[in-house]
Amino acid sequence: MIKRAVALLILIASVCVLVPFAGDSFDSAAAPITGGRVHAEHQPKDGKIFVLIIGSDARSGNPDGVRADGIHLVGVNTNTMKGGILNFPRDSWVSIPGAGSARINEALNRGGPELVARTVEGITGIQIDYWLLTGFVGFQFAVRDLGGAVPVSVPQGMSDPGGSGVDIPPNTKKLSAVDSLAFVRTRKTLGGGDVARTTNQGRFLLGLLRKFRTEVEANPATFFEWMGVARKWTRLDIPPQELFELAVLTSQVKPPDVSNVTVPVRVGSVGAASVVFIQPGAQSIYARFKEKGSL
Repeated sequence: MIKRAVALLILIASVCVLVPFAGDSFDSAAAPITGGRVHAEHQPKDGKIFVLIIGSDARSGNPDGVRADGIHLVGVNTNTMKGGILNFPRDSWVSIPGAGSARINEALNRGGPELVARTVEGITGIQIDYWLLTGFVGFQFAVRDLGGAVPVSVPQGMSDPGGSGVDIPPNTKKLSAVDSLAFVRTRKTLGGGDVARTTNQGRFLLGLLRKFRTEVEANPATFFEWMGVARKWTRLDIPPQELFELAVLTSQVKPPDVSNVTVPVRVGSVGAASVVFIQPGAQSIYARFKEKGSL
């Protein structure tokens, strides 16, 4: 794909590998991880594919009527095989189509993942091809069934017993499923608060991509294990041919060729609400991403 806490699955590998082999073991309204096209007439532009990954604050299931506290636009240029992860802090004050101005994380509650996608399209000017949504259950259990051990370096360690519950020792190199969820949720003990947290979520996505590539390169049969996890936890309204193409694409993307960028923001307030305002410098980031499919 949290104020309360964000459960974010997503990585380019989740989008392009877990997506392709999604089965029908869940009703689409109840599946822990769901996804689909943003536009009925799907047409990626100039070899560039953009996927919106949404992490909700749902403790169970995967309902739309919650807030989207993890919001990441993933892009891949199929010609250069370079990409980017563009992160949006959940408290970004933006214009939500048909709903006026509000924090960006309200868009899911007001109109589902489709409205989150329309909101991000309005902000960036980038046509989004797919969306992926997960809550706590889908995130943690999928990571667990993939064997955990996600390569994310945490040199300083993290501890937040009263908040996310994170307790990661210094110099940790790989995260278990439990630690992975705590890592992407943690914000209160970070110097940059939610801005630092959304950047960490992007780091986690890259770690998951790194895990996928490393495991499959070492043993190609591992690919089928990822397929099995996908069938177990996802329900995606995307044609099989497109899913297969996304799987092939992911196998060619190298983590060093994917940049992790958080939009520049300024802390402020609207009435009594604490928010962040996306700064003008973001416009050049959007333009570069739209033109190149990478950051």
